[in-house]
Amino acid sequence: MNMMATQASQQGQTLRPSCSVAGGLFDAAGILCRGHRLFAAVLRLLCPPETEMHAARLAPRKCMTTLNKWRRNMHKQIRGKRPSKAWMAAGSLVLGCLMMALNSTSAIAQDASGPTKIRFVVSHRSALLSTLPTYIAEDNGLFKKHGVSVDYISGSGGGSTLRLLSTGDVDMAEGGTPAAILAAHTDPNIELVEGWARSASVMVWIAKKASGITSPDGLAGKKLGYSKAGSASQWLAEESTHRAGVKNVSFVSVGGMGDNWTAVKGGVITAGWAMEPFLSEKIHDDNAVVVLDPSRYIKHYYLEGIAVNKKFAQKHTAAVKGLFEALDEAVQFIKANPEKAAEIGTHHYKSSKAVLLSGIQAYLKNDVWNMKVDTAAFNTVMKGMVDSGLIDKELDMSKLVKQTYLPERLRTPF
Repeated sequence: MNMMATQASQQGQTLRPSCSVAGGLFDAAGILCRGHRLFAAVLRLLCPPETEMHAARLAPRKCMTTLNKWRRNMHKQIRGKRPSKAWMAAGSLVLGCLMMALNSTSAIAQDASGPTKIRFVVSHRSALLSTLPTYIAEDNGLFKKHGVSVDYISGSGGGSTLRLLSTGDVDMAEGGTPAAILAAHTDPNIELVEGWARSASVMVWIAKKASGITSPDGLAGKKLGYSKAGSASQWLAEESTHRAGVKNVSFVSVGGMGDNWTAVKGGVITAGWAMEPFLSEKIHDDNAVVVLDPSRYIKHYYLEGIAVNKKFAQKHTAAVKGLFEALDEAVQFIKANPEKAAEIGTHHYKSSKAVLLSGIQAYLKNDVWNMKVDTAAFNTVMKGMVDSGLIDKELDMSKLVKQTYLPERLRTPF
């Protein structure tokens, strides 16, 4: 009798610590799993078959209730002299929870690193409607969706915008297509990826309604303004009037759109170049009329080119593709919701919703924001560079345009 009592007492002394430690393991599991949805996965592995389907749908709080029930059952199993099974279950549960905790830590660390940052300089971003998709993508969270964070910088245009790529001050740049082509051709640190604003209709020439001019024919013997030598405005003015057969036109370097319109009103020139939303503002508010639309004579054209810093793009190819994915989604949003897009635009441009909507509708009609590569547009610009003396001979654009940085649906074989 005394021997049996002694054995029971010794056995109890042995089991109590086991019970305490096993309980501690379950407490640890509870802490690790608290509020963790993946706890259901552990339960699916450990719960009896009749509770398996239910466990898969447990809410976090119910998971903790189930865990506590398991803890009590383990205590009973230990007291019932079945410690091996209890330890196996407890160990498995804790191991599973530890794995989940480690995975969570890894995920948190990954989230902490955040999306890939891209420094992107864009010519006259806040002044030109052609850049609207960049604002839509930003405001609608499309960049974040595709794993990038874009730090936009407004550039002054031309070669100065593209030079920032070579020095590594920015990762991507959008500037005049001739400047982008020239940079990619002469600088090994720069690669040309895509064109932007793929229609010559984005830049037109306006005159005073009182001038009585309603077509290019009325420009014979007149003066047309452009921005500066070697610019897109100079080439478009000269090339479109040549193709239209207009005689004796002279061309004057005046500067920006505002300067051109001032020169028109002052009689210095007959017509000056304009782009949206400035264009719609002058038509709606200042009796301007379009007298020359280059897209009537030049069917394929890119106003801007998008280039990348080669080292950055090769290291972060997925991020560069993500940026183009986001911009293309923004374009689709504009197509489906032009009025909403105009409303968003009012937060970024100094123009009314009505003016912006007018410009958006014109751009959609002319497919300005179509992001699928237009090979003929690149070739048009390149040939224009030869004509104006920027380059000596035609370039092989199929080698110069690196479409591997684009989503496949936006690529076009040359």
